[in-house]
Amino acid sequence: MRVQILSIGYELLIGRVVNTNASWLSTEATRRGHTVERIVCVGDSESWIGSELDYSVASGAQVIITTGGLGPTFDDITAQAVAKALGRNLVLNEAAFSMVAKKYESLGLPLTPERRKMAELPEGSVPLENPIGTAPGFTLTHKGARIVCLPGVPEEVKGIFLKHADNFLPQEGELFEQSVRVTGLPESTLAPLIAELVRKNPYLYIKSHPKGSEGESLIEVHVYTVSNNPRVRELCSSVAEKLRAELVRIGGKVVD
Repeated sequence: MRVQILSIGYELLIGRVVNTNASWLSTEATRRGHTVERIVCVGDSESWIGSELDYSVASGAQVIITTGGLGPTFDDITAQAVAKALGRNLVLNEAAFSMVAKKYESLGLPLTPERRKMAELPEGSVPLENPIGTAPGFTLTHKGARIVCLPGVPEEVKGIFLKHADNFLPQEGELFEQSVRVTGLPESTLAPLIAELVRKNPYLYIKSHPKGSEGESLIEVHVYTVSNNPRVRELCSSVAEKLRAELVRIGGKVVD
């Protein structure tokens, strides 16, 4: 499926917090056999969240995952922004309320309006139990797109995703990857070789990653694809072997 990720929070935009959620989610989605088409980050703004959701839906994304903005504070506005963008009412979700109430009861804390707020979701939402924290995630469908909203705390993102992902992002394939490391060649020398391999093998993604300078380089070349066909692993390995042989032929040294 075609996946897009929307990271929400001004703390990400000012560099105070590193956006590890997007990296982790894109890795997990790819490993499950899906294609991550786009990752975007916006602040805690109803208009920006809404416009990005509109764009993702219009562009044909099948799964849209948001992170951040589901907590109890004034700037946690993701649920209301999603509701507004989709033209739905923001309502108290009884299932989500039960999850939140049980969490705070176990902590011996009262259910304040701020904590109750975490159970107010767009109409038609299905809450996703949070095994780590207090704010449930939620999912809903809009114009054929599955929208999945998760909190921003990385451990909570992982906990909710791993608990519920089979329902919205089931395993459809497998990531096959081979790596080749070469010294003694600048990246610009590899460029035409990689371009030719890509032309002959359109089912593969081949990307060079320089680790040094043009004059003294160590380059890692990754050959990978996502497929549900077991034969693709053999094809991926075969192309990587051809690449190794060609790199040696043009004067490079392949290293472990």
